[in-house]
Amino acid sequence: MSGNTTYNIRIDSRIKKEADALYKSMGMSLSSAVNLFLTQSVIQRRLPIDDIIAEPLGKPPADDEYHSFESWEQAKEWLNS
Repeated sequence: MSGNTTYNIRIDSRIKKEADALYKSMGMSLSSAVNLFLTQSVIQRRLPIDDIIAEPLGKPPADDEYHSFESWEQAKEWLNS
């Protein structure tokens, strides 16, 4: 039987606030949503992104509010900066 562990991650505060509200409206905590995402990643052995809802749940963010990356390595560099 597996136990729970605590893992700290850095999340943009605005994204965290919006995600908290979104998942709360679905009856889930942010922790539950992250666990669901990670579980699906392990089961599918990939990022389970193509199964995400096709329609946006509100106004999409402005283009300048997010960074775009050409590779995972570039994203990791940005996250670690």
